[in-house]
Amino acid sequence: MKYIFNTSNKPLKDYLFELKEICIIEHEDNWFKEKTHTKLYPNIEDAKAKVAKPHYWILNSIDEYEESDNKEAALFQLGQLVFKSNYYSQKLTSENENLEAKKDLVSSLLSLGLPLDKISEQIISMDTPKYARLEVPKDEALAIISKWS
Repeated sequence: MKYIFNTSNKPLKDYLFELKEICIIEHEDNWFKEKTHTKLYPNIEDAKAKVAKPHYWILNSIDEYEESDNKEAALFQLGQLVFKSNYYSQKLTSENENLEAKKDLVSSLLSLGLPLDKISEQIISMDTPKYARLEVPKDEALAIISKWS
């Protein structure tokens, strides 16, 4: 996995700091590899706003979380983004069900301190990629993810 999930149950603040560090390092690596990139986007704020790369999306999502009044919704957005970025190259358009991806999504959302009932709503929603979505009623989804956690 390119972007870490909070699997060691670190405090959320520490996890977000580490995730930011990973994204900033990736930004710096890309910065020096592409001269045209530095000419077009001479600072990180411009780059985050204009360049469509997962590490910028994650940095923006962390910023949104830190500034948000609705922390839970912002955490769901961040959790989904990290999950999708980790599976981006191989699974984004996949039609096949992927049990491992479903379990990874649930465990990553749980590690952010999100409640099981809200996770069950999220995993059956259209916000979740098809390969990781449970297509069952909410109460069944809650029972399934309870077994996984």
